[in-house]
Amino acid sequence: MEVFREDKEVCSKCSHLSYYPLVIAKAEGAIITDVDGNEFIDFLSSASSLNMGSAFPPVVKAMKDQIDSFSQYTPAYTYNMKTTAYAKRLVSVFPGDVKAKVCFGNCGSDANDAAVKFARAYTGRQKIAVFLNGYHGSTYGSASLTTCSINMRDKMGPFLPEIYAFPFYGADMPDDVVEAESMRDIERACSSYINAKEFAAVIIEPLQGDGGILPAHPIFMKKLYNWCKENAILFISEEVQQGFWRTGKFFGIEHFEGIVPDGVIMGKSIGAGTPLGAFMARTEIIDCLPAPAHLFTLGGNPLSCAAGIAAFDYYQTDEFQELLASNVELIKKLADELQAKHPDIIDFHRELGMSMGIGIKQGYGHTAEDVTYKVLYRAYQRGLIVISLAGKVLRIQPPLNIKPEELTRGFEIIAESIDDFKAGDIPDSVFEFRAGW
Repeated sequence: MEVFREDKEVCSKCSHLSYYPLVIAKAEGAIITDVDGNEFIDFLSSASSLNMGSAFPPVVKAMKDQIDSFSQYTPAYTYNMKTTAYAKRLVSVFPGDVKAKVCFGNCGSDANDAAVKFARAYTGRQKIAVFLNGYHGSTYGSASLTTCSINMRDKMGPFLPEIYAFPFYGADMPDDVVEAESMRDIERACSSYINAKEFAAVIIEPLQGDGGILPAHPIFMKKLYNWCKENAILFISEEVQQGFWRTGKFFGIEHFEGIVPDGVIMGKSIGAGTPLGAFMARTEIIDCLPAPAHLFTLGGNPLSCAAGIAAFDYYQTDEFQELLASNVELIKKLADELQAKHPDIIDFHRELGMSMGIGIKQGYGHTAEDVTYKVLYRAYQRGLIVISLAGKVLRIQPPLNIKPEELTRGFEIIAESIDDFKAGDIPDSVFEFRAGW
């Protein structure tokens, strides 16, 4: 609590989306230990940037070995084996066996910036289409694409021009509605005030993360993809939060049959817990810009690439694939049981792989948002790290390799926290710590 208060005195309040006063002292696997020695099961995975959990031994070893050689030397002016080796691995998994290249950066935000730069340069067009409730980052470019929070844009404009936001049609919508309406706003705009031939790219999350863990509807995605092909518009998959097996496949876009993106935006777990981002696209797209159009002193640094390689290589093993499949089956079963036990509180659960959103209902004299916060705060008090998105959706994104008993215990804590809420045992005073989305 002391660090929590001290932080308020010296750090910007815009740097924290606080849910509780957690001060981390140690983390290993799916277990976080605070400065007072309390242990917590991790259902956040550092905002999905630790898909293999904390201090994953192969990643730790790779980083130590790299530091023993050299910690970093800018790839902007030199070459090193780790950066090149990781790029070779990444292009090998580009969807559709397309020949691709990688442009490294520091994080998912500047990877979104890169997507805009390359799309505009390659097509000679300016307009970019994005979707409501999407999250793309905090740089000026990526914030210009983001549409899920007023606080990310208020008082900071003007933003990047020629960005157009359209409705996102999720898997929660009926097929007939999606079939009839999903392209209506785009088609109306393009028939009245925008020429479709002026769009450089569509940038879309196949599963909206901060918008509430909502997978795109397959009919919508196919219609959108066909529209892009008809108008020579680049189709770019934003995989910052959902990539690297988070959804049960290497990239979330691979859940959508017949869709091969022109580019993929990566961040978070690409660096296995270290700062790294990248835009990967068809070779001719990446080759359209010369240096120094998008380079950074530490972008694609060897330490982060060494960590990424270690995680990437483990992803290919039978051990990981079997554990992932088992955990995907278990998390769905646990969510079904939770909803069956608390149908008056749990509105829905939706998921792809190990990325799940649990919707909370209003009730017991509280709004859905207040119920959600009280439940997640009590879960924290009981030893579980979980946050909310879109106001009333619990964000469930544990490490992909979490132990089954830890995953099970985490859901038990959520159930116990709901019991506490129903019993009126969670005071309104906990709202003191709420500063989330």
